[in-house]
Amino acid sequence: MQKILITAALCLASAALHARPASLLVYRVWEQGVEPYVSRILVTEDYLRLDEGAESDGYTLFDRQQEILYNVSPQDRSVLVMNPTGLAPDDNAGLILQEEVVEDKQAPMVAGQRPRQVRLLANGEVCTELVVIGGVMDAALEGLSELKLVLARIQGSTLDALPLDARTPCQLASDLYAPDRSLQFGLPLQERSPGRSQSLVDFTDDFDADDALFEVPDAFDRRPMFAPGAI
Repeated sequence: MQKILITAALCLASAALHARPASLLVYRVWEQGVEPYVSRILVTEDYLRLDEGAESDGYTLFDRQQEILYNVSPQDRSVLVMNPTGLAPDDNAGLILQEEVVEDKQAPMVAGQRPRQVRLLANGEVCTELVVIGGVMDAALEGLSELKLVLARIQGSTLDALPLDARTPCQLASDLYAPDRSLQFGLPLQERSPGRSQSLVDFTDDFDADDALFEVPDAFDRRPMFAPGAI
């Protein structure tokens, strides 16, 4: 029995050595024409990982220090590397952004905070409706904001290829000119936009994440974005 206990203790110690503290967000996502799925977000000081839960294969890894995105596909053993070199898009004078915040004093408390309702508008059009709480999961939100800003730089480099009829005020706001606007009011508990909605089902600032979750397989082929056949 003593030998078994010692072995178990050594295994736990080994696991702890190969884990790092992370912030965890888990959303249930509904998209038009797609079966509901889970979106898991793990955030550390150096990385942000997006996947569809512990059993998923493919994932996206964001190196926060280098500002590089890796889209990892185990199915074809490849990694799409997105390393934007351009700057964030300039302000668009023709894009008028507005926000409406409603305090609901009757709403039940969540994590000690009273939820607020937020509507994000662009040129008078409602783009996104949110239920948020402030002062919670700030480290995770900071990482998500960095990711959205880098994605905006990637989108900006391909703007000329975007059809004119797809350049709606809401699309331009969320993809280019105000990509992290939905995070500026606090942690989204619910988020709804045309054709998509998501609800937060779990969150913690104290999640032990395996180091391997934040690695890009060396054996996989790496394809830089915009290279022939990369996308």
